[in-house]
Amino acid sequence: MNAQHRIAQLLPLCLAAFLLAGCGKSAPTHFYSLSTGQTAPEREAAPARAPCFSLGVGPVDFPAYLDRSQVVVRQGGNQMHVADFEQWVEPLQENFKRVLLENLEGSLCASPLVLHPWPVGVRPDYQVALQVLRFDGAPGQSAQLRASWSILDSRGELLVWKSSTLQESVAGPGYDALAAAQSRLVNRLSQEIAQAFAGLKKK
Repeated sequence: MNAQHRIAQLLPLCLAAFLLAGCGKSAPTHFYSLSTGQTAPEREAAPARAPCFSLGVGPVDFPAYLDRSQVVVRQGGNQMHVADFEQWVEPLQENFKRVLLENLEGSLCASPLVLHPWPVGVRPDYQVALQVLRFDGAPGQSAQLRASWSILDSRGELLVWKSSTLQESVAGPGYDALAAAQSRLVNRLSQEIAQAFAGLKKK
């Protein structure tokens, strides 16, 4: 068999491989992030002599099924769907903690606000610890957040323990609308925590 004949036989195979590679190209990945509340209540400026109190947020425990970059959605019953091409731009647990802290910063007279583990030399006056049990939803339907949380003083004494079950409607069929609904859930949770602090100040 001469070289020209071999080349003629290989050309169709190379063309087929090229076409298959093109057909197998994956869909583009979309990235999402939780956002802070846009309507957080304005607070009065703290006296210049000192802040009201320092606050630490964490630890925040998350369920193992959310320990992934992909967005997880419910499909009814016991079925879950992991959306390979719809992903969080950062670990969801870290995103959740940061947004919760930023929301609390807009609702409480507290400074500094720090995330667990605390920076060296910082011992907050109060600590908010959370255990998130559920944080998911479905595009075009609803998003849910269920969490237990507590407020502790600087000695670790339990001052408040509560459980929150929250739900938000998803305004559209896309994953961006789902992320927006989940952001509203975090904002509502921060408002519940801020109200608990207001109750402490009245005691």
